[in-house]
Amino acid sequence: MWVGAALVGMGQGDTRRAEHAARTGRHVLPVGTRIEVLEVYCSRCRVPYSERACAWPCGGAALRNAVNPSG
Repeated sequence: MWVGAALVGMGQGDTRRAEHAARTGRHVLPVGTRIEVLEVYCSRCRVPYSERACAWPCGGAALRNAVNPSG
């Protein structure tokens, strides 16, 4: 599965949001929020999409912290 690494603002001067995200690993964004994707890579082998070095589908082992689209 391809995933994207992105920068998500936590709000200027609002440490509660940053503390919650650091503690839980989650941050809820309002509907319609656009984010800038910095890099797209394989969630299993971490090979960047631009290289496409792994055969698709990737045969790499799933990472414990891999993104789970079902929540």
